[in-house]
Amino acid sequence: MKSWEAASLHSGSAVQTDPQPIVRTGSVTITGSRDVDRGTARHLFEQHLSSLLHQGRTWLVAGARGIDQWAIEWLGEQNESCWAVVPYTLRDQPRSVQSSLEQIERVVELQLPRRKSAGAFRNRYMVDLSQIVFGFFSGKGGSTVKTLRHALRKQKEVHGIPVSSADLSK
Repeated sequence: MKSWEAASLHSGSAVQTDPQPIVRTGSVTITGSRDVDRGTARHLFEQHLSSLLHQGRTWLVAGARGIDQWAIEWLGEQNESCWAVVPYTLRDQPRSVQSSLEQIERVVELQLPRRKSAGAFRNRYMVDLSQIVFGFFSGKGGSTVKTLRHALRKQKEVHGIPVSSADLSK
């Protein structure tokens, strides 16, 4: 049994334990840099994600600031099913993102031990639940590029989109 199989799911006010969350066919993970502004992110989503909308997909995000928070907002406006996967619990998330997390369909709380590797584990978990993975990264890409590499090893459909410094300064 893998450790992620004990993940808790938060939906509304009830907390359920589900050994393996059921995700719709064609689920998509979105990951990316934290330094991407709202306008740039929305432009990138329109350009790269619009064709995947309104097909009954589940969209998975990590719930951090930057790409994740803008994806939650944009997907909500599109009436898409969006889940956030957090390494610990909803209470442990920064206040700046808690309100957006409370607006989405489901928060998967992995309740992992407090280790530096928890974020990487969370990213691999999202990839494993997805058929398609999008990574929007600036600079060297860090954990976003590592997540995309994991997706390639798992033979997922992968889209790595570099965000240039020109994009970030718009």
